[in-house]
Amino acid sequence: MAEVLNTTFSDSTKYGKIVLYEHHFSDKNSGYFGRFERRTIDTKTLIARIQQRKAGTNELAVQQIAGFLKEEVLGALRSGEAVNVLDLGILYLIPNGKFDGMTFIADEKQPLVARCTPTKLVQQAAAEVGVQEVVMSNTEPVITSVTDRFTGRQDGLLTAGKTVLLSGSRLKLGGDLSGIFLCPLDDQKQPVADESRWIACTVVTRNTMNHVEFFLPETAESDIEYRILVRSFYANSKHILRKTARQAVSDIVVIE
Repeated sequence: MAEVLNTTFSDSTKYGKIVLYEHHFSDKNSGYFGRFERRTIDTKTLIARIQQRKAGTNELAVQQIAGFLKEEVLGALRSGEAVNVLDLGILYLIPNGKFDGMTFIADEKQPLVARCTPTKLVQQAAAEVGVQEVVMSNTEPVITSVTDRFTGRQDGLLTAGKTVLLSGSRLKLGGDLSGIFLCPLDDQKQPVADESRWIACTVVTRNTMNHVEFFLPETAESDIEYRILVRSFYANSKHILRKTARQAVSDIVVIE
């Protein structure tokens, strides 16, 4: 029985958007960097597109040839050669290390690394893509639900002295000034500006990007409206912190 390969055809438009991101490690007004929003396709998708446009193409044969090409390109690189891959880009090796005057100190683990220079054909293809819109990225943390872990309720009523689970996105605490706070409300039902009135929730039992769990402090009064505020300087898993804090505020909660 012949081998059967299952592939999925998908296509894209010639337009995309640029998303602006604030630098994590600089002052607030230092600027942004942009990324073109893209999706990455694999070899199977490319073969499916060939079949869509060239009816009768033998999928297995094309995949085998693609595999042979990959092996030869890698073999050439292992031999120290540069390779022009299908007139799309030139793969080549460059020194990896530090230059001290006229002396080069190679990296002990990997003295050479690979780079790719796109050809004119690739640059022409890139010129045909249009930018549909430019948007700001949303990097602020978001609290989507507040759960009383003792009762399981999510209606804003919390049990004194018990644990509370915050669910959402980008919630992970990071940095010495990060924290979870119970904030009394002002006349507009927002956290009061005087941070000395905020009650710090110092016992945190869970701290991830999507879930933060903590104990309600004994100093929190019952039957008073609060909002829970999460403040964090966390940037990424490499223990890099932002210079400016990100904050998320919950709906109104009351401690019973």
